[in-house]
Amino acid sequence: MKKVLCIGSVTTDVIVNPADSVPPAGTLRAVDSVTTHVGGCASNAAIDLAKLGVPVALSCKVGSDSFGEFVRGTAAAAGVDVRGVVSDPSVSTTVSIVCVGSSGERSFLYCPGSTSAFQKEDLQEEVWSDCDIIFVAGAMLLSSFDGKSCAAFFREMRAAGKFTVMDTAWDFEDKWLPKIAEAIPCLDLFMPSYDEAVKLSGKKELSEIADFFFEIGAGSVVIKTGADGAYICESREKRYSLPTYRTVKPKDTTGAGDSFCAGFLAGLAQGWSYEESGRFANAVGTHCIMEIGASTGIRSIAEILSFMERTPLD
Repeated sequence: MKKVLCIGSVTTDVIVNPADSVPPAGTLRAVDSVTTHVGGCASNAAIDLAKLGVPVALSCKVGSDSFGEFVRGTAAAAGVDVRGVVSDPSVSTTVSIVCVGSSGERSFLYCPGSTSAFQKEDLQEEVWSDCDIIFVAGAMLLSSFDGKSCAAFFREMRAAGKFTVMDTAWDFEDKWLPKIAEAIPCLDLFMPSYDEAVKLSGKKELSEIADFFFEIGAGSVVIKTGADGAYICESREKRYSLPTYRTVKPKDTTGAGDSFCAGFLAGLAQGWSYEESGRFANAVGTHCIMEIGASTGIRSIAEILSFMERTPLD
């Protein structure tokens, strides 16, 4: 099986449930639970891949603080190779306060911290040299890496025979495409969510969005469409939608997109086709939303396949 390197955003997620609104100033409201989890696109995907049973390494930056130790320890305990987790005493570990609404949807209060400080120099050859799939997750949050540095790294990886992949996160600075335009032509696979893809492309129709990314150089495109599953574009000519398990009521959608990416890369790591990988990714994403926390619900590849056999698609 191929090994995956997940690079990029990492957070400690403090999840508040339910949090449908903020109490008026000076007042207090009780909630059902407040829990702490490792979050962030790269760390979520890495932990998910490890729980699935895929060899995986994580490259990110944390602060020299208790949150940073929590990230490192949690990832290592899940089976992730954490040699690429860099501690920097000059920054604090990125933290997200995740407000989970009664519907299962969430909103975030975000302190950028260490994720914004991650840079190309933090990527160690000893970490990426034995990896086959290079996945930058949380692009547009990586202020010191997005753009020229990321593009240069991807060119280096392709020259070394690696398969290059990128996922995006919501750009709270509202700059969007200029942050990653240089990197897209260096990608074998681009996997944004629908909402992020709309902001990046200025288009709303899935086919037009995919055309836009192909025109600027993406090798293939997968657009995550939430409860509708995914739109898979293996090439300009070969495109199709894959439905997901809509009958499963979400407890928490935190990390659902990251778990889809992990599932898709798990398929590719085993040599599966894009269609097989996409169907599996939808099932992994469904397991994510069954539990509170970005990686809590993820099971082994065998358990996910068993779920797929016994559970009808809506």
